[in-house]
Amino acid sequence: MGLSEHGVGPGDRVLLYAGDSPHWAAAYFAILARGAIVVPLNPNSTPEQLDRIAASADPKLVVSSRRRLWPATPMAALELEAAGEALGTMAEAPGGEVGPRGLAEIVYTSGTTGDPKGVMLTHANLLANLEATAEAVPLRAEDHVLSLVPLFHMYGQMTSLLCPLWHGSAVTYLPSPSSRVIRETLAHTPATHLIAVPDFLNRVMDRLEAKLAPIPRLVRPLLRVPIRARISRTLRVVLCGGAPLDPEVEGKWRALGLEVLQGYGLTETSPIISANTRDAHRLGSVGKPLKGVEAKLTPDGEILVRGPNVTPGYFRDPARTQEVFQDGWFRTGDAGRLDEEGFLYVFGRKKYVILGAGGENVYPEDLEAELKKVPGVKDSAVVGLEEAGRTFIHAVLLGDDCDGDAVIAEANRHLAPHQRIMRWSLWPEPDFPRSATRKVKKEEVIRWLRSFQEATPRVTGTVTPLVRLIAEVTKHDPRLIHEGTRIVPELGLDSLSRIELVSRIEEDLQVTIEEQQITAQTTVAELAAHIRGTPGPAPLPTRYPRWSLSRWAAALRPPAQRLLFFWWLWRRCELSSSGTDQLHALKGPVIFMANHRSFLDAPLIVRVLPTRLGLRLGIAAETDALYGKFWWFAPIADLAFNSYPFPTEIEGNIKPGLEYTGRLLDDGWNVLVFPEGGLNRSNQPLHALKGGAGVLAVEMQVPVVPIAILGSEKILPPDSGLRPRRGRVHIRFGAPIGAPRNPSYADATQAIEHALRGVIEQG
Repeated sequence: MGLSEHGVGPGDRVLLYAGDSPHWAAAYFAILARGAIVVPLNPNSTPEQLDRIAASADPKLVVSSRRRLWPATPMAALELEAAGEALGTMAEAPGGEVGPRGLAEIVYTSGTTGDPKGVMLTHANLLANLEATAEAVPLRAEDHVLSLVPLFHMYGQMTSLLCPLWHGSAVTYLPSPSSRVIRETLAHTPATHLIAVPDFLNRVMDRLEAKLAPIPRLVRPLLRVPIRARISRTLRVVLCGGAPLDPEVEGKWRALGLEVLQGYGLTETSPIISANTRDAHRLGSVGKPLKGVEAKLTPDGEILVRGPNVTPGYFRDPARTQEVFQDGWFRTGDAGRLDEEGFLYVFGRKKYVILGAGGENVYPEDLEAELKKVPGVKDSAVVGLEEAGRTFIHAVLLGDDCDGDAVIAEANRHLAPHQRIMRWSLWPEPDFPRSATRKVKKEEVIRWLRSFQEATPRVTGTVTPLVRLIAEVTKHDPRLIHEGTRIVPELGLDSLSRIELVSRIEEDLQVTIEEQQITAQTTVAELAAHIRGTPGPAPLPTRYPRWSLSRWAAALRPPAQRLLFFWWLWRRCELSSSGTDQLHALKGPVIFMANHRSFLDAPLIVRVLPTRLGLRLGIAAETDALYGKFWWFAPIADLAFNSYPFPTEIEGNIKPGLEYTGRLLDDGWNVLVFPEGGLNRSNQPLHALKGGAGVLAVEMQVPVVPIAILGSEKILPPDSGLRPRRGRVHIRFGAPIGAPRNPSYADATQAIEHALRGVIEQG
């Protein structure tokens, strides 16, 4: 069912609950096309938070992904991917005309654990900000944007959805932006613009400088060109926002030859207020106000904003709306200054809103409301404390005999990952310092915290590679990290640094673990034990892009096939095929999945494939076989058939093979996979397929074509010692299987196996 079948029309609120993807963008525009209002949600929100927002928004429908089903109170739902397909087929006619003053979005920026606050944004707000942003940071149709900012965030929507589409530029989204994934994406994607938050730039620069530490300072400037090339050969501009960027870090990135353009804004301003541009830039500032936007300061330094991008107010909340407007000017709650040339400098949040590492706003009152629900807690004060370039969420508890660990653990169970409290202290007096209106004087609390000396943890005798790695990620002295240290609460491991830690463990220690395996209670000793018990991955022997994908390799491939293989097959094999007519309608990339009876199977399939498919084909090869036992033959296979290593589930981590396959498909290549996981040396026509077949089908979302290879084991049996015989081989192509709608890998594997057996057993 589409949006119209659910009765969605002008003025209806539709919750959009999913991770970043092109489907998210399709659903966004489909909702607007109906005249309805988009309510984008953080996919990491807890069910309780989602229920509160849903109660406030009173939605008609929730659009959620098949991979992230709606976890809260049941309501009418539409699958995200189905909404995208409906838009693609033009099945959704506009539901009615909405004027410029009509609402386009309601974005909830706080109240996820308390009273929800929904920012209303009109079509006129978004268009005004889009026009001004597009003028400040012009893109070209040939540019390519890589986004590391979530689409539920207005910063992500404006910079990596609306602006690129305005200019006709390509965009790449990363649902799981770990350091390794970002690095590999930059290596193979011709990204010209990167949308990031300061924490990412800080971390990358820290790692670069750590690697440069042994190199004399006089030599380092000579390495700028190779360093930039290693990051990306195409990247020119980095757009940074969502939190303050250290001017020193900005200067280091600019020294690499990259243009860093820092901006500033709020959800209430659609969201961009000001931005540095190529022609007008000041290090440390957030640029000049955009065209049509006015900014001024109150006597005490608060930034006020006025313009067509400013929200009309908060949804069904006139009291809050009245509070944030002063004589027609919007009160940002931020302190700053304007220099004589009109450049804006932002000092920080006056109301103590904590800017998370990922650019999310963390509102202390939400966390304090959750803490007060825990027995024994009389009151609390949550603040953000900066340390070594990072912001830690710190809770100061007021109560008698509070078990701080238990209190924080209970509160964190009800908070989203970006909201979770990292550290805590007990207030030593009967009550907090308070104002005349009984508000906690947080400045005094912060001063006390900064002067308060906590007990020094015991020191380890040796610094292990894991401890050193944890210290680098969390920016702690490795000598103060011991086996009993709980990594999350004691070292302040937030959601972004958790991804970083997992990526570093995979990269440096060659062990793959999941983020969820590092919990709030995980100690260093427990993580070390888990790593020791986890087999390391079989890494790809070469990195993407590989020489076999180059133009010269593609040009040499057909003659290499004829010279090295096809003449030989012609003399020993009577080859025939059927079902190729079913391939004519295939327009995009496709995954071929075949049974595997002989080492000749891949060349035989290539020989009968239509030229347009065969010339853009990559072949997944068992890592231990081709790149282990027959390593000497691997370069020949790479040249002639564009083979690449794909670890089996027995060999260990299949993630590198899956990611490489995904990159091939993204670049328009077709892929041939043998899903039995190895040669079938039995008398059975087909072994049970490995689970990776279902993973490929579900994750890649491209058609799967089953292929039956009949008779190849008679030409070159697996145990023949590579001594061929003469015989007949028939290759039969089955009907393409569409991308599965069911997210279950097991069900997808079973469906592919059923189809493949059917093709093998035909006539």
